[in-house]
Amino acid sequence: MPSKTALVESNRPRKSRPTMIDIARLAEVDVSTVSRALAGSSRVTDETKQRIRKIVEETGYVVNHGARMLRNQMAGNILVILPNIAATFFPEVILGIEETVHKEGMSVIIGSTQYDRTREDELARQLLNGAADGIILLNGHLPDAVRSFPGFEQRIVAVSRAIEEKNIPYVNIDNEKAIETAVLHLIGLGYTDIAHLGGPRISPTFAARIKGYEMAMAGAGLADRARVEAVERFNIDGGQIAMEQLLKNGAPPEAIVCASDEMAMGAIRHARKNGLRVPEDIAFVGFDDIPFAAVYEPALTTVRTPRRKMGELGAQMLLKNLKNPSAKAKRIIVDHELVVRESCGASFRRG
Repeated sequence: MPSKTALVESNRPRKSRPTMIDIARLAEVDVSTVSRALAGSSRVTDETKQRIRKIVEETGYVVNHGARMLRNQMAGNILVILPNIAATFFPEVILGIEETVHKEGMSVIIGSTQYDRTREDELARQLLNGAADGIILLNGHLPDAVRSFPGFEQRIVAVSRAIEEKNIPYVNIDNEKAIETAVLHLIGLGYTDIAHLGGPRISPTFAARIKGYEMAMAGAGLADRARVEAVERFNIDGGQIAMEQLLKNGAPPEAIVCASDEMAMGAIRHARKNGLRVPEDIAFVGFDDIPFAAVYEPALTTVRTPRRKMGELGAQMLLKNLKNPSAKAKRIIVDHELVVRESCGASFRRG
């Protein structure tokens, strides 16, 4: 037989969870205003938003994001397509994306293509079948599968890797200017024989870096000394292959600007195998400032890209476009920064 205490507890009325109707009554507004305020709509004044949020906190009201997505006919998922999930460049970008979309009660799906166009199209079809509300591209081009989707331009944003389609918004750095910054730094240290190890020319990103290098060399009157070795991969293996090709095709240059930090690390490894000291015999500059760049030996001089910020801005742009399908494509260029460390030889060149 249950105890008297248990009977008393079971007879107590349970405190019901507040509803949106309750919040509207307390805030003295209609339910639609509460809904808009919690969604961050610009149609609600900041004063009203603050009043509603305060009531929400005091009452313990919980926003049902699932119901909201259902009402708006949304899946609540953003698909991020990247070429290689193991690449050290992408985690910071993804963190920026995740932090932004989670604030809207949405989730991130990560799809790694492994450079397979068939796999890429399979992933992109999640937009067509409604499993994803939008796509953030980190792969540098538009999957063919989405071209048949009406209004796909409003549901796709490219981040960190520009794509050729002009109607797709993107967030990126100025790759030509960034490489120019690296080349001019080396020239300022007294180097005149500077080569470039580049990524695939078919990529708008790496094509821009090659162009920036060539323009910087020409601008300094060194066009006749420009040397480019472009390979299909911009990872460590790609750096070793490009460095091997460079040394086969001529004498070692004084300095090299690489299209990525991983390429620089692979190239340095191959240079050392051939008896070259870094930076005494040959200097290096990388690109991206991945986490390992500062602890590599020697510490890598590199072009820093604000990866997390790019992810945040790209996600913000996509969410805005999903809410406002009539928004026009926007392009954001963020600042880069040259981080000077040991690999460029600045300390003994200036000393």
